[in-house]
Amino acid sequence: MLRVHNTHELFAAVETLAHSVPLRGERLAIITNGGGPAIMAVDALSDRGGKLAVLSNETIEKLSDVLPSCWSHANPVDIIGDADITRYEKAVNILLDSDDFDALLIMHSPSAIAPGNKTAQRLTEVLATHPRTKRFNVLTNWSGENEAAQSRKIFTEAGFPAYRTPESAISAFMHLVEYRRNQKQLMETPISFGDTSIVSGENKRNPRHVHDVLNHLLAQEITHLETHEVRPVLESYGFKTLPTWIASDPAEAVHIAEQIGYPVAIKLRSPDIRHKSEVHGVLLHLRTADEVANGAQAILDRVSMNYPSARIDGLLVQRMASRSGAQELRISVHNDSVFGPVILMGEDAAAWNIHKDAAVAIPPLNMALARYMVINAIKTGKIRQRSNLEQIDIPALCHLLVKISQLIIDCPEIVDFDIHPLLASGTDMTVIDASMTLHPFSGDKQARLAIRPYPKEHEESFTLKDGRKILLRPILPEDEPKHKDFISHVSVDDLYKRFFSDVGEFNHEALANFTQIDYDREMAFVATSLITNDEGKPEEIIIGVTRALSDPENVESEFAILVRSDLKGVGLGRILMEKIIRYCTQSGVKRITGMTMPSNRGMIMLAQKVGFEIDVQMADGVVEMLLPLATNTPE
Repeated sequence: MLRVHNTHELFAAVETLAHSVPLRGERLAIITNGGGPAIMAVDALSDRGGKLAVLSNETIEKLSDVLPSCWSHANPVDIIGDADITRYEKAVNILLDSDDFDALLIMHSPSAIAPGNKTAQRLTEVLATHPRTKRFNVLTNWSGENEAAQSRKIFTEAGFPAYRTPESAISAFMHLVEYRRNQKQLMETPISFGDTSIVSGENKRNPRHVHDVLNHLLAQEITHLETHEVRPVLESYGFKTLPTWIASDPAEAVHIAEQIGYPVAIKLRSPDIRHKSEVHGVLLHLRTADEVANGAQAILDRVSMNYPSARIDGLLVQRMASRSGAQELRISVHNDSVFGPVILMGEDAAAWNIHKDAAVAIPPLNMALARYMVINAIKTGKIRQRSNLEQIDIPALCHLLVKISQLIIDCPEIVDFDIHPLLASGTDMTVIDASMTLHPFSGDKQARLAIRPYPKEHEESFTLKDGRKILLRPILPEDEPKHKDFISHVSVDDLYKRFFSDVGEFNHEALANFTQIDYDREMAFVATSLITNDEGKPEEIIIGVTRALSDPENVESEFAILVRSDLKGVGLGRILMEKIIRYCTQSGVKRITGMTMPSNRGMIMLAQKVGFEIDVQMADGVVEMLLPLATNTPE
């Protein structure tokens, strides 16, 4: 995932990523025959937050042996304007032999001593033959027009991106860096935090109650909800809100204010006036009965004068929330014609431009993705951490964003949703005002989402032969620690049969690939059970996993099953096998395939029992399994 800001940058990013290998790090080395362009490149790198590699003493000594004594003795490696092709070649080879950098930018300014085309041709040969070239991303900048254009073509045809200016080359390198950073953040292991955990038993949301509330309102043809109507929905998902009372007239507003205590806020309640600011329909910090009575009457008078036909359903009265040290944020959900629901977040402001003032995310959000959204909002100035206000607790804000995401996923009737403002003070997140727009919905509620959320409908409970109760459910990104523990309970022999090779300890990247899947393209089910941990509390563990990966046409799906080595013979393997078969059948897959070793007799016998065709290929040491499916094409 990479964000660009214009069409030129879009095509430049595609060019760079198409010719790149994954960055090992973010250190850039620069070699140049022109000091000025190199300085421009370094300035651009600094402006974009990039890192200039530091050359080791060993590398500097090797370069000093082949370069003039007046060379830069640092990065950028300025090989001086009189550099010929041979000097370029020697310097590039020395750099490629080192481990001082992660990407190399080769720059060239027009020179009669080192003609652009000949230098480019020779360097492509050097890069193609050096054994370590593939370890690095190599970018080139050949400045100039006419002849330089031909030089850039030579590099491009050889598979090395070429750029016309130092700035565009640095921009390309930073695309690689930002892509790496984004991928790293997206692969962070999410934290199960409070009621965002689907499997922890702490999920406090009540979607059934919310559906009843929304359908009741829609049955009355009420499609726009104000704060007091939204409040029951929010409280069903664990949001902290301010109590709100309805007053029919100024006198009742005074009575309510006397009961709840001053200071109070009063707000117009009218289905015909969406933006209360049009009639100054919100008054804050009213401290006496006279202020409430006069303010309420003034609101009603302004409505009568400016909107004589508008319906007035009274006034809303709230006790003023303490705003001392709190930051006012705005969080909205809008439906985009392409991406479906999108979540927007920024600082609360009268003139809120979603294109300039808001960070954007697409549900579903987990804690890692929510944190990415918050950090991005802070980095880009959409949210500013002010020294005179209490610092926002990032995990608490992430928790709130995850709850908003879950609300939108659960309730397709919600077309638009606006929290305006949210008071954020440390860990305290209080919704002051909120509004919703509703529309009747029928059909697949997940089809409207750009990213398929956790498919809870696939959860099933079973009892094993030993009496152990298990939950079979789709895998979650949060399962990474549990998956690591699960693998530690699988024998070396069983792992060899599963992966067809000796495997060591799985690192974070490998475990993230197992647990962070796109449910539209791949499915993995984990069998979990509860144990009592050392603290005497119930803890969920993974005891088995089955997964299926379908081809792009959804014709064939390859399956795999792995069970804890100490839990064989209790029927878990068959439960996992039948689960993945049911899933593939429901998904419209035409056939399931798998591969194992002839020595894996347990898997072969299980596959035969459920109807797989078995093809033993002793010469190759593999057993191929095939199960044609009588599929039900999904709607």
